[in-house]
Amino acid sequence: MPISLRTMREDDISSAMELSSVANWNQTGEDWRRILHLSPEDCRCIEDGGKVAATATLLPYGTRLAWIGMVLTRPEYRRQGLARQMMEDAISRAEQRGIRTLKLDATEEGRPLYESLGFAVENKVERWGWDIGTLEFSAGKTPADEGPSEGPIDGTGISDDLRSMDAEAFGTGRMELLRMLSRSGGYSATANGYVFSRPGRLARYLGPCVASSGAAARNMIARRLGVPRYLPGEHPGSESSPWFWDLLPANAAAVDCAQMFGFTRCRELWRMRRGPEIASNNAMIYAIAGFELG
Repeated sequence: MPISLRTMREDDISSAMELSSVANWNQTGEDWRRILHLSPEDCRCIEDGGKVAATATLLPYGTRLAWIGMVLTRPEYRRQGLARQMMEDAISRAEQRGIRTLKLDATEEGRPLYESLGFAVENKVERWGWDIGTLEFSAGKTPADEGPSEGPIDGTGISDDLRSMDAEAFGTGRMELLRMLSRSGGYSATANGYVFSRPGRLARYLGPCVASSGAAARNMIARRLGVPRYLPGEHPGSESSPWFWDLLPANAAAVDCAQMFGFTRCRELWRMRRGPEIASNNAMIYAIAGFELG
C-alpha cells in the first residue's frame, strides 16, 4: 500500500494514540475523538502500510482563527519531511476556507519548522504539574461550596455573559468546544468565570479557566482540585492522581495561583501565530484548553 495523505477516520484513533503515547503526551482516545467530531474534514494523517505515520489537526474557530495541533510523526518516519508536509497541508486548507490567522503551541524542537513556515512567537506557554508521588495531598479535605454549576453544558450551563467573557479572553467564540469538554469531565461556573477539568492519559487536566479576577479563579480552581479555598500550599485532595495545568505566564495571577496550590513548573512551549493578530485578553486566562485546542 503506497504512502498517502488523507483525512483521518475514527478507526485511525488507536494508531494515532500510539504516536501521542510515544511522544509522552497526555491526550486520550477521547481527546482525539473530540477533535475529529469538531473538525472532521481537517484532521489529517499520512498513512503507510495501513498504519498512521504522521498526523496534524486543524480546528477552525469560526472564520477568524484556526488552531493547529497534534503534529506528530512516528519515530521511524522522522526527518523525512512528513511534519512539514502535514503543516503545509493544514495551512493550505485554512487558506481555502478564508481563515487568515493560525495559531499553535510549539515545543522547542518544533519551533524552527514553524518559523520557516511563517509563524512567529506570540507568547510563552508553561505546563505546571502536581505529582502525587512527590507531594503530600490533603486526604479527606472537601471543597468549599461556591454554588457552581456542574455537569454537561446543555446550552444554558454557561450564561451569555460568560460566553462573552470567554470570547473576549480567547479572541473568538468556542462554545461547541466548551460543550464537548463539559461531557468529558466536570466544570464549575459562577458569575465571574468558569473552570473545566478532564481525565488525561498521564494526569488529570485542569483547563480551560477564564475568570474576571485572581480571587474568582482561585475559588473555582479550588473546587475543581478538591481543596479548601485560599489555603496556600494545599494540594489536590479529592483526586488521588497527578494533575497538569497549562497556563500563560504573562498572566502573573495565574502563576501565583498555581504556586499557591503547590504546582511546579515542568515544561515550556511557545504560542505562535501566522497571520494578523487577533485581540484577546490573556489577563483573564488562568488555564488554557490544551496545547491542541488553544
